[in-house]
Amino acid sequence: MITLRLVALACALGLAAVLLIGLAPDEQEPALQGPTAVPVREIIDGLDGLSFDAFVDASYEALLRRYPESVTHLGLSAALGARNDRLNDYSEAYLRETQALEVALLGALQTYDRSALAPDQQVTHDVYAWYLDDLVRGHAFLDYEYLISDYFITSVHYGLEDLMTEVHPLRTPEDAEDYVSRLRQVGRQFDQIIEELDRRAGAGIIVPRPMIDGALPGIRGMASSQAVSTSYFAAFRDKLRTAQGIPAELAVELLEAVEEAIDEVVQPAYRRLARALEDLRDEAPQSLGYGQYPGGDAYYAYVLRHHTQCDLSPEEIHQIGLREVDRVTEEILALGSLLGLREDATVPDVYAAAAAQGGMLSGAAVVREYERLIGNAEADLAGIMPLPSTPVVVRSDPIGGYYRPPAVDGSRPGAFYASTQGAHPRYLMPSLAYHETIPGHHLQIALSGELGLPLFRECTTFTGYAEGWALYAERLAHDLGWYDEDPCGDLGRLQYEMLRAVRLVVDTGLHSRGWSYESALAYFMEHVGWSRGQSAFQINRYAAMPGQACAYMLGMLRILALRDGAEQQLGERFDAVEFHEVALGSGSVPLSVLERIVDQYVQHRLPG
Repeated sequence: MITLRLVALACALGLAAVLLIGLAPDEQEPALQGPTAVPVREIIDGLDGLSFDAFVDASYEALLRRYPESVTHLGLSAALGARNDRLNDYSEAYLRETQALEVALLGALQTYDRSALAPDQQVTHDVYAWYLDDLVRGHAFLDYEYLISDYFITSVHYGLEDLMTEVHPLRTPEDAEDYVSRLRQVGRQFDQIIEELDRRAGAGIIVPRPMIDGALPGIRGMASSQAVSTSYFAAFRDKLRTAQGIPAELAVELLEAVEEAIDEVVQPAYRRLARALEDLRDEAPQSLGYGQYPGGDAYYAYVLRHHTQCDLSPEEIHQIGLREVDRVTEEILALGSLLGLREDATVPDVYAAAAAQGGMLSGAAVVREYERLIGNAEADLAGIMPLPSTPVVVRSDPIGGYYRPPAVDGSRPGAFYASTQGAHPRYLMPSLAYHETIPGHHLQIALSGELGLPLFRECTTFTGYAEGWALYAERLAHDLGWYDEDPCGDLGRLQYEMLRAVRLVVDTGLHSRGWSYESALAYFMEHVGWSRGQSAFQINRYAAMPGQACAYMLGMLRILALRDGAEQQLGERFDAVEFHEVALGSGSVPLSVLERIVDQYVQHRLPG
């Protein structure tokens, strides 16, 4: 899974003026000037008469500038002549203004004659058109996204902590000053979130009570800790120790400024957010599915298309999931015989045997094993698939299991975050490594950054393609024989494939069929075989981020169909190496665009 709070996610958010509401007398903070933005009309006028390439670059840059946190994530501050000193804003006025810009940009793009463009430009045109059209389709659903939840990828308060502790650079005095400036804006940002929570509640959209209950402990903990005990202070202090460009005397002053900002601004903001969620809790629904809200079915249909780039109904996706669960079950039981199990063994029996025979790893041994797997994958792929020159590193993490792409400016490598808490079954590690790094996310994303694509295409990720490719990479490892001497590892691959099949069933079950939390949890545990705690985390994820989990299996099936179709049409002319170069050679694209790219490749390779 890619953790990427970038434009694809941020475009549902925004920036705006300061709104300080309901502050207790002892929690007042200095008024802050909200981030400024160029008016929409001025942006559009500035784009008039530009060449196609210049229009794409300038219009995307204008859109990106509205999300300063995304600029930092991408490592583009220097390239855009910006500081890392501002936070995103969430006021309705700014969100609506951003929507107006997106509509205007789509209209401006449509003035360019696609047929007059070069082939590479036509791909850019198609990708940008899908991207902007998707944003405009989402305008009707501004109120539906949960700004606060218990899921760390989507909740704004988790995103802020991740930005400040993991991503914000700290090498120069200016970086440190920007850090303090951002801390001083947390009150403004959280007050805007609180106002949006209230406004959306008035429209009938309230974060479900289980998500509020899951989010509150962390928010309360941040609010009540000593300032120097918070992650904001600890991360700043630790990075400061290795920041060679910051003099010692200045470092002392900066630490004092950070502590003061946390005490005066950040923690009061967390207290206000906690109180707001407590007030909403009594009204919040217990059920998790979006089908319970007015217009929720339409929103769910939108997010399914947004994430999967497939025009399939929830019922069609549900049936595909049931079919894939049956297929993977048969493959798991067949492979289980290699572990010496009886013919009447169940799927949970096979998983238990794979865990027992595969062994367990913990602590630093987990990191070393992932490094070994990644190194072997790179060596085995040399000469048969394009490899990026950008490195990927393995880092220890409390949660783990996700990938953070490299910065566009090269200041940060790709990173796979591995959980090192507790013991981990080795049989699951190969497939996770291949999905997140090589030949999965890191290969695809880092390579995209080295293709010389326009900035828009380098930065934008389409879930169906990205997660579909990563799951395809897991299957490719099997096809290349990497599991020939490791049946336990191959069962780990199948268990992860089962996870992605089950997601189709559970996600649509929750949001389209009205499944209860317990029904979704029971189905998940029965087929994936994870503990109740692990399974509950997944159900919470599907509730907080509807549709996203469906992108993996649907994306892989689409890529497999394209590969099989090309092989069938080309026969002896088909070359798997060439196919992968084509599939990777345009960066992340909507799956419908990938289909056109592959079809053009096939037509070019056919005789005559």
